[in-house]
Formats: sequence, C-alpha cells, structure tokens
Amino acid sequence: MQTFLSEAAQEFVEDLGGAARGFLWAITHVGPGEVRNWASGSARAREVDGVQNSFADGPALTAAASREFVHIPDAAVDRLWPGFSAAVVGQGVRSVLSVPILVEGELSAALTLYAAAPHAFSSGDVIHAVACARRLSRVCRLLLDLARNAGAAITQPPLSVTELAVWSLIRDYGLTKESAMQYLQAVVRDGTVTSPYPRTG
Repeated sequence: MQTFLSEAAQEFVEDLGGAARGFLWAITHVGPGEVRNWASGSARAREVDGVQNSFADGPALTAAASREFVHIPDAAVDRLWPGFSAAVVGQGVRSVLSVPILVEGELSAALTLYAAAPHAFSSGDVIHAVACARRLSRVCRLLLDLARNAGAAITQPPLSVTELAVWSLIRDYGLTKESAMQYLQAVVRDGTVTSPYPRTG
C-alpha cells in the first residue's frame, strides 16, 4: 500500500511545483497506540516528519483525529503545538500543512507538506492537498476491500495488502498480474474507482 500512496503523493507534490518551491512531504500512519512514517519523499522529509513522534500531539495527529486539514502558516510563531513547532523550526521548517487520509475504522493517516519559508502554502495548495488526500483515501479503501476479499481464500504465507489486492483482481476478474497492477495504478493516477472488467467466457 505504501508504494501506491508514495507514487500518488509524489505526483501530487510535483503538480504543485513542490521541488522548485522546496516542499518536503511525508505520510504518517496513525493507528491505536501507533504513529509511524508510512512514506516520504526523501530521507530529510522522513527525518522532519519523525519529529512528531516525540510529542503527544501535532498537525498530522490532529488532522487524522479531526478529519480536517491543519495549516501552520509560520511555525516560528505557532502556539498550538509549541514543542513540535520549535522542533521543526530547528530543522529549518516554517510552514506545515497536514491533510487527513481516511482509511477505515481506527486506521487513518495524514499527508503532511513542509516548507522552509513561512506562509508557503496558498489557498489553492490547500484545496489541491485536500483533493489529493481524498483520492488517497479511496485508493486505501479499495486496496483493503480487495485484500479482505482475497484474505479468506489465501492459504499461502501472509502477503502485503497490495499483493492480496492483486490476487483478488486475478481471481475474481480474470486479470493478469500485469493488468491488475495497471488497474490499481490507474486508480491512483485518476482517483476514480471503477469496477474492472469481469471475467468473460
């Protein structure tokens, strides 16, 4: 699942011109008693995102819990998360934007963008980030649904969520492994979940 999330997030950041604007991005998985990095655009992004693990709360945790985006225009003057903000300022980050990725139940995540400049994210960036997170949410739910469908019939050693999803598409829709992967990649790219063509004959 992380691979698909990473590809979609990277494409989104590229669409924003993130490289030229110096954006870092990371996806934080938030589960019962667990907070960890799921994917990131670079080792530096992973390091900055890891700052949140040292605090009881922060923008990614709040976004995942509230299911609303969180924007810190300038971490140097932020008072909501003083410990977190001071830590990321120490890492050279001034702007933070977190948007929730809703998976299901108690499993959720957040896509967080970091920038060195204060007030780096425009209202358009926020709108695009929220739309991207909704697309990622649909992808996660699709992968989990397909994996759950396949899980009951799998007798071999445990597979990843993506492998189970591919297995389900092969079994239930007669797709090849290659076409199953292409279908999942299209869902990530287009953000539209449509049923694969059913088995014929």
